[in-house]
Amino acid sequence: MRIIFLVMISFGVSLASDVLIDNKTGLMWQDNSAAKYIKKDWQEALAFCEALHLAGHDDWRLPNVKELESIIDLSENNPAVKNSFKNVGDSGYYWSSTEDESDEASARMMNFKRAYDYINYKTYKRYVRCVRNSSTMD
Repeated sequence: MRIIFLVMISFGVSLASDVLIDNKTGLMWQDNSAAKYIKKDWQEALAFCEALHLAGHDDWRLPNVKELESIIDLSENNPAVKNSFKNVGDSGYYWSSTEDESDEASARMMNFKRAYDYINYKTYKRYVRCVRNSSTMD
């Protein structure tokens, strides 16, 4: 049974309708309607991910900017997020956990529409997409 399960998992194949696993990085991504509609400031985004219970897991976190970059397809535009993701907010701006090194009031985010990394004040409301380290043994 495990062999069949491992064969079925690849990036973009939905484990459930609310999550995706990137087999290359081993990350499980939130892809429910909250990822498309809910906006939070940076502190609220951190708390939202820490409190998330999804797909039987409660160890979600806000991804760092490198993890967000790993789900961007630079050959695409509007949206530039890999096409396996079904829930992308209109503006495409998603918070990362990565703070701006030169300004403690700012943090980095990724634009899923245009594949750009931005810096913004932590008080702005942006979309949230949580992540967790996955394992094929889950």
